[in-house]
This record gives sequence, structure tokens and C-alpha cells, in this order.
Amino acid sequence: MTFEKILDLAPTKENRRNSEGDFILLKDGSILFVYSRYGAGDGDGDAADLYAIRSSDGGRSFSEPRLLVSRASCGADNLMSVTLRRMKNGDLGLFFLKKSAPFQCRLFLMRSPDEGKTFSAPVACIPHRGYFVVNNDRVILTGDGTWLAPAACTGVLIDDETGEGSFGRAYFIVYASDDDGATWYKKGETHPAGGFERSRTGLQEPGLLELSDGTLWAWFRTDTGWQYESFSRDGGASWTGPVRSSFTAPPSPLTAERLSDRSILAVWNPVPITNHRGDRSVRYGFWTGGRTPLVAARSFDDGKTFSSPEILEDDPDLGYAYTAILELPDRSALLGYCAGQEGDGGMLNRLRIARLTL
Repeated sequence: MTFEKILDLAPTKENRRNSEGDFILLKDGSILFVYSRYGAGDGDGDAADLYAIRSSDGGRSFSEPRLLVSRASCGADNLMSVTLRRMKNGDLGLFFLKKSAPFQCRLFLMRSPDEGKTFSAPVACIPHRGYFVVNNDRVILTGDGTWLAPAACTGVLIDDETGEGSFGRAYFIVYASDDDGATWYKKGETHPAGGFERSRTGLQEPGLLELSDGTLWAWFRTDTGWQYESFSRDGGASWTGPVRSSFTAPPSPLTAERLSDRSILAVWNPVPITNHRGDRSVRYGFWTGGRTPLVAARSFDDGKTFSSPEILEDDPDLGYAYTAILELPDRSALLGYCAGQEGDGGMLNRLRIARLTL
């Protein structure tokens, strides 16, 4: 695999953060990338709208950013964590997290019949209120035509005296739609089990992929130094107890997607901050989360084993995470991920697009 940086969406004083986007190939062959553009604040709950850039040359260059969906039009304080998918009826599907009140965060879907020019009203993919995290590039369509959204339910603990809240240990819930996104329901869930006695986070930022035999593979960010994983053989209704996977990691998400040759491409941070490096989550006052290096590996046996990881980015003073993957017809893949550097305020604030030749 060869790697080439294409574009950086750098923060400015008025635009403090650009992060967590996704790609889709449009019907005319161009590429749309949608991401969260923040204003003067850069926290996860600060004001952010969805912006779009477009490429007409196979991802070698992109247009100037334009506003796609405003938070005001959705009655929200913040819009983030985009997934773009081609719906079964041909619409462009825009999934995103909508934050509209303290400790309220849910996944919504808007549809475009005209390739992103106009969008429908948002539909809630998580029917009940609470704080649910669905990362960018996460919603999948299974072989039987069911849409599945993997969510981390982050239990919110409210202090009775101060009214202030904090997050508890997360657990995994799958939400499903059998009618092409019109209505959604809870399909199944699983909770932290053995090995999580000392974990503060539980099962965070889940991902989901359907294996060749129809088994669903879910993986989770944890604070144990490893990605954990769970499996379902009944479409997501029931899940095996989460166990440690073969992927080491700091508290950072893994992205894995099926390619056209049936192999699986995985991108993640492989080395935990506890592995003889000391705590690298903060370098010279700059927060990286220990999310370096960024590597890629492939599986040719349906996820049973993966190749040795190849380093894409490895600056020890930077962090890289929240990768979106789009395979292109020329057997390359575009990657979109956070890659903040010193001066950006944090590793989440700069968004990078790169090309990986497979």
C-alpha cells in the first residue's frame, strides 16, 4: 500500500475545529465529503454545522467548503459524526448526531433525492432520549436489506445537588430499520463483562461489519489497551459477551470496511499508551490522546487474521483518529481523519484527506 496526503482542513480563529466526516460516490462519479465545522469553540458540544466539499477528479482535489445543513435548521446546538450511505431507493442518506440539550445526543437521518442539493426533515434513528454515540462512517446495510446503527449508550449520572452530569460506563446497542430508514427500533445490546472491573469507559465508539456467513462483528474502543469485540449470529438481536480482540489500542476507535475484492481494510492506532512508552496522551501541552501511529492492515480470510500493520502516519507528537474510508474504482481508497498538530489546539481540530493505493 502507498500513502499520499491530499488535503488538510485546518482550523482558524473563527473556525476552531473540522472533524469526523464521511465520503460518498455520487451518481455522476464525483465524490462528496461531509464533516462538522465548528465556530469559536472546539468542544464536542460546541456550535457546529455540517459542511461539504466535492471532488470531480477522483479525490485528487476538492472544492471550497459550503454549508450543507445548519444546526439551526435542525433545532440543535451541534451536528457531528457523519455517515453517508446510498439508501435502497437511491436517495443519498445523511446520518449524523444531533445534540440539542445537555446530555442529549441521538442519531438522525436526512435524505436527499437530488444528490445533496436538498434534504428531507430529520428522522430519529434512536427513538428514545439519552446520550448515544455513533461514530462517523458507521451505519451499515446488511445482506438482507436491514440498516443497522451501532451505538454506545453512555449512562449519564446527574448530581442531585448541583444538577451537573457526568458519563458512566458505556454499553452497546444496535438500532435497526427494515423499511429503508423510515422507522427504527432497538435490535439488541451487550454490556461490559469479565475484564472490565477496572474500566471507567466500558464499550465506547462501536463499529459493525457483516462477515461472509452473515455473522455480525462488532468492535469497541476501551480503556484497557485493547479493542474488544462481540459477535451476533441472529442479525443483531443477541450478542456474545465482549472479549479482547487482536487489536491493541489506546482509547481510540478502529475503522474496518469490506472492499470490493471481499478483503477487509482496518485502520487504527495499534500501540497502547501503556506499552513501554509512558503516557503520550499529552505532548508539550498538546493533547494527542496517545493516538499515534495511524496504521492500516488487511484481512483476506474474512477477519480471522490481518496482515502486519503498515504505518501511514507516525509523528509521536500528533494524534490521528476517526477515520472514514471510501474505496474508489481505481483500487485506491480515500481516508478522512483527524490529524491535529501543535498550534491547532488539539488533535481533533484538523481534518485530513489522504489516498491509500491498495
